[in-house]
Amino acid sequence: MSILAIDQGTTSTRAYVRHGVAENKIVCTIKHQQHYPKPGWVEHEPEELVNNIQRCIDLSLQQFTDISAIGIDNQGESCLAWDAVSKQAISPVIVWQDSRTQSAIEAMKEQGMENRTLEIAGLPLDAYFSASKLSWIMQNIPAAQALLEKGSLCLGTTDAFFLHRLTGRFVSDITTASRTSLMDLQHGQWSQKLCDLFGIPMHALPEIVATTGDFGAVQSGTISVPVTASIVDQQASLYGHGCRHAGDAKITFGTGAFALVLTGNEPRRAPEQG
Repeated sequence: MSILAIDQGTTSTRAYVRHGVAENKIVCTIKHQQHYPKPGWVEHEPEELVNNIQRCIDLSLQQFTDISAIGIDNQGESCLAWDAVSKQAISPVIVWQDSRTQSAIEAMKEQGMENRTLEIAGLPLDAYFSASKLSWIMQNIPAAQALLEKGSLCLGTTDAFFLHRLTGRFVSDITTASRTSLMDLQHGQWSQKLCDLFGIPMHALPEIVATTGDFGAVQSGTISVPVTASIVDQQASLYGHGCRHAGDAKITFGTGAFALVLTGNEPRRAPEQG
């Protein structure tokens, strides 16, 4: 039995197969284009990303015909909008690095709104997180309003788009949802207060689900393989590095440097410490 892990990262998409207990293989690495249309703007082409995931799956199944499950990790805060019916993107992927909403964030801080995001989402006001990016899409892409009026707008992070396209499931796992600044950290559900704060129609967001479970199945030729895990890349790395107990921590270095620590069963709030 083999398990396929897909890492959809900032600069490339990679496929890694765990075959039995002895064989581990990186099957492929497919780079994608980085687009910088304006200073501070960073974008990806949605079709390129989802096609690269499918290519990685196809190539892996050509080499390992006994793959029984797929796990996919994602970029975290990168997000977009798409049509619920056609499943075609109506915006580029606005990458986590993108800072186009910085002025809007500063205005919200001046109005004293940061206490609300810290209290509910456990996150400071920052252009890094998805909420202000999705707000920008609602304000600047006419097709988003048109689809909203028709009742067929989908908003979300890249994981929800990938799963919707590849398996038909419009869902996002709780680790990814927690990085949007729209989720109530205490209850693990979208917050109406935060959606209202950022001008996000909550019904256009995906259902929040557990990190492991039934995410539908991906088709590759005549083969159908279930996706059983979906998670942010840095949280996946935390688990992959063997962190299992409260206090365990890791730092990974890639496009950015990320430090994560397990807090146990309760959120640990220390905004004064960042």
